[in-house]
Amino acid sequence: MNGRIIPIRQVTEAYVGAWRDLAERAIEPNPLFEADCIIPAARYLPNGDQISLVIAEEESRFFGCFPVIRVAGNARTSGSWPGIRRPALKNVVSRLPFDCTPLVSEERGVEAATALLSALTDRSRARDAGILVLERLDADGPVSSYIESAAKGLRLPIYTYHSWSRPVVRRRAELTYRSIHGSDTLRKLAQKRRRLGEQLGGEVQLVDRSADASAIEALLAIEAAGWKGNVDAAARSGGGALVLHAGEPEWLREMCDRFRAAGRLVLYSLQVGDSILAMQLMLRGGEGMFDLMMVFDQDYARYSPGNQLILDAIDRFHAATDAHWLDTCAGENDPTALRMYPDRRTVSTVVLAVGGSIDRLCFRLSAPVFLALGADSVLRRRHRHVIGTLDWVMSKVKLLPQ
Repeated sequence: MNGRIIPIRQVTEAYVGAWRDLAERAIEPNPLFEADCIIPAARYLPNGDQISLVIAEEESRFFGCFPVIRVAGNARTSGSWPGIRRPALKNVVSRLPFDCTPLVSEERGVEAATALLSALTDRSRARDAGILVLERLDADGPVSSYIESAAKGLRLPIYTYHSWSRPVVRRRAELTYRSIHGSDTLRKLAQKRRRLGEQLGGEVQLVDRSADASAIEALLAIEAAGWKGNVDAAARSGGGALVLHAGEPEWLREMCDRFRAAGRLVLYSLQVGDSILAMQLMLRGGEGMFDLMMVFDQDYARYSPGNQLILDAIDRFHAATDAHWLDTCAGENDPTALRMYPDRRTVSTVVLAVGGSIDRLCFRLSAPVFLALGADSVLRRRHRHVIGTLDWVMSKVKLLPQ
């Protein structure tokens, strides 16, 4: 099995076919790393020409793949790992990370992971990016174990920098998902729902707009009309509405068109008549559903339309789909997701040294420091008042010149 790396913009139709075939066979589905998501990202996002695809293939058949983008040594490597002042490759290729699990076939999974890492090792010999940062991996999933086994086989230094729990919903035998909420909470939400219907003169309903291409424009408009559409607020938070970022609306439209055509787009709207209160965008992947966006009209914020939609969408997930789980793809410590979704999935940031002797030496010297002072360290948990100082110190770590 061979490993190779090619720029996304050079992916041919033959490669797209092999990519889609792999997505159907992947032991851990991830629509966010499929061709219909990554190809539009490379076409429209400002850094699209820098996105490459790492491939494990044999006889034109893919056994593994994931996108990567290069990060300069003087830039923060990722949202989780601050880096060691060495050039790196990361698997988060857009501003919105969602889920970042590589697509790997169950058939010859360790061999595929070995080919993927070998391709990166070969690349590092010709270029200077010798650290690989894999974010949001399912800590208990088979892909993580494939990567760990492959790293050990190739004698690549590897460690898990940070792990955290992401809210999900796992299918139950009965419709009991709301049992995590107290009776008082459910009563107040029901009361808000009635008052909202009375104000707008109708019944609050969940409407499936998955087949409606115009619904994406409504979603973008609602997001832009809220606090995320405020340029100053977005700059302070490092986020903001898609319309504030070049190429992101175009990327979303094309991606949604592609998944809609495949019957894998799910878009729910909480409405009273034609009045839209909140919207939730999801993609279907294998046995699961992946939540991409949730927006709500802030004019009705006092009625908690977002929470109303989440409860309705979970009920619809149970009653109207055969999905086994729904992954929120939420960021760490998302208060709404943690409060509203009943189950958890542990995800991790895994860092590997795939470069030459300098990168491996830097990695081996810095790993104990990050384990002692990093995101999951005992020191951080016990002395939270020093977190700011630790982050500053760790951002300055530079063991050897670039």
